[in-house]
Amino acid sequence: MCGFAGFLTFGNSRLDSEERRAVLVRMGKLLSHRGPDDEQFYDDGTLSLVYRRLSIVDLDGGQQPIFNEDGDRFIVVNGEIYNHLELRKDLTQRHTFSTHSDSEVALHLFEDQGVDALAHLRGMFALAIWERRERALFLARDRLGIKPLYVCRLPNGLLFGSELKALLAHPDCPREIQWQDLRETEAVPLSPVPSYVRHVEHLPGGHYLLAKGGRIETHCWWRISDHFDDAPFGMNSTGYRKEFERLVDEATQEHLLGDVPIGLHLSGGVDSSLLATVIAQKRHDVACFSVVDRNTWKCGDASSARQVTTQLGLPWFPVLFDHHTLLDEIAFDLRRLEQTVHMMDSPRFDLEWFFKEELHRFARRQYPDLKVVLLGQGIDEFAGGYSRRLDNPHSSWDAYLTEEVEPNLRYWRGVEDRRPEHLREFTQGADHGLSPYQRQMLAFANQLQHFQLWHEDRSSSSQSLEARVPYLDHRIVELLASVPADLQSYLFWNKRVVRDTLGRRLPSYDLEHPKVQFFLTDDKQSLNIVMHEMLQRCIPAFLDKYLDDPHLPFDADALRRFSYRVLSRQGNFYREGWRLMECLAIAIFARQLHSPDADDFSDIRRRRDGAPEIHTSQWDEVQASFANMPPTTKIAWNPQDRLALPDGVQVMASISDDHSYELVSASAGFSSISVPQGLAWVERFLRHLGNPAAADFTINDWADEFEIDRQVLVETLDTLHLAGFLVRRPAEAVPHFDAVDKA
Repeated sequence: MCGFAGFLTFGNSRLDSEERRAVLVRMGKLLSHRGPDDEQFYDDGTLSLVYRRLSIVDLDGGQQPIFNEDGDRFIVVNGEIYNHLELRKDLTQRHTFSTHSDSEVALHLFEDQGVDALAHLRGMFALAIWERRERALFLARDRLGIKPLYVCRLPNGLLFGSELKALLAHPDCPREIQWQDLRETEAVPLSPVPSYVRHVEHLPGGHYLLAKGGRIETHCWWRISDHFDDAPFGMNSTGYRKEFERLVDEATQEHLLGDVPIGLHLSGGVDSSLLATVIAQKRHDVACFSVVDRNTWKCGDASSARQVTTQLGLPWFPVLFDHHTLLDEIAFDLRRLEQTVHMMDSPRFDLEWFFKEELHRFARRQYPDLKVVLLGQGIDEFAGGYSRRLDNPHSSWDAYLTEEVEPNLRYWRGVEDRRPEHLREFTQGADHGLSPYQRQMLAFANQLQHFQLWHEDRSSSSQSLEARVPYLDHRIVELLASVPADLQSYLFWNKRVVRDTLGRRLPSYDLEHPKVQFFLTDDKQSLNIVMHEMLQRCIPAFLDKYLDDPHLPFDADALRRFSYRVLSRQGNFYREGWRLMECLAIAIFARQLHSPDADDFSDIRRRRDGAPEIHTSQWDEVQASFANMPPTTKIAWNPQDRLALPDGVQVMASISDDHSYELVSASAGFSSISVPQGLAWVERFLRHLGNPAAADFTINDWADEFEIDRQVLVETLDTLHLAGFLVRRPAEAVPHFDAVDKA
């Protein structure tokens, strides 16, 4: 994992040499987290380039750019070429190598074969080759788009770089938000993959760009659809299973390439556990890092990770993500939010990005010399990983196709056609002779670049870590794409091809272990609570800093009123809290578009405190805390506080359950709670909470009314408050609301 950026100028540059150098210095600084080990510049007046290196292979001699023997061509690469030793054997007959770097192999191969060289590279890469005599720039991206590459076509040239912020260091880079890119959630595989900035593009995975003589051309060199129905093993499912196992073995061993310590993010699920079994065949020094939170504990992932590492003899480092304490442990505030937006180059905000960065930070804290971490990312998209998961189970493969795949395809096609949202479910999808799952593979190949691979790259690179994804070795993806539709139910239902492989290698593993997505839980309320707590910690400072900003893309008064409604828990404040956080992220992004290097977040990236490691002696203590502790800090109740329903909501008794109640806002329910039997006073409390006659009741009055101990009442109030069922009217103003104007 490295980073590069630069600009190509057709004709005479309007920037003199000192100005070009200043731009390159800014670009390099903005990419320093991707490559903290070395920085090199190149500038000949036509091409200006900066390269930041994270040294992984050939630590002493792999400095880039790397020139060929004649010095008329050079290469820079972000990523890794895993089969470079194999390719080097043949190339040494015709070329003299000056380094042991995998990147030099790609350069000489390109000299021999031109664009066709790309088909021989196994790995993840974004590369740039400059032909000095021809004044031609060649940019290429790996098949699945694992490594990022932004491009921006200018009237007199081209900007390019590993991250958006590096392009923004150039004075000619556009800075206008592309609002239509925000029209859908990250779950919709938009095409092309959005940059969120008008006229700035991602070079798509499997594509290359050639800029020469004032012309810029983009071409596709690989597509997954070319491998549909290749059927190398016909209708023999055993052949596919054996080949899958062989390729996973080979790809995982290749991904251990490097002269530095390597780790594995081990969720405890099927995918990462299979990687652990392959790693343990050859090495026992690969550290495994696992998140332990309420969700991974409840679904069994945490216990599974513990058992897998114990059985395989791999070092294990579990980290506690307790929503009760996490925001305090990482000192979350407005600046931490700004750093996340800066890191992600995105006007969106997702808790998964936030948590993933903290996991990478923990790994670097445990192993300061760690530079590479393997992930189980990518296999779900091509091997049926979503067909039977914990949050959305299906009874069969056919049911999965009918109930989820085909409706999603219609909806996504409706998004592409820009049909009204209420009509998208009726869209007729063009199948082009493909099966429903093949069409979904096409969409997922795009979504990986849009969301999963993109955020994995950013959250790992923020900690100067290279994230590697063995399951996205193109040979594995091509094999899975080649499976005939009639065999998909045998191999892909409940990800059977992966589970069977793991079962043969680790018979003790529970093969019925459910699929659980990262931080996806049926207890969504805890995530709502975390989001609302984040807003409370950063809204006052945000309003002070951003409402007068000339680049604020919102009406300042409207945003202030909206902030007050959410923080004072009016209406569906949890759902609206997510929308408010998006507004904050957009405002921060808009400011950073104009001043990408105005703030230095290096101190936050380098910070090593955070979520704590769990030691064996603490296992029972953690289990008890998850069973009893509320997700966030308790409220400091005052006996004279008055209690009320949030404005604009009412409590409705459930029709199907006599002891369940739901909060309703604008005729839509948004939170529910079930009252245990024997607590009839709680049900009476809920029924009377919105009664005007009880408006002046204090906490003491309610305790007297129900003849219950005040501590018992306060504990119940904590639960109801977190569930959104009540707000307090404090005896004295709450300090952190002072900065939020009601007007």
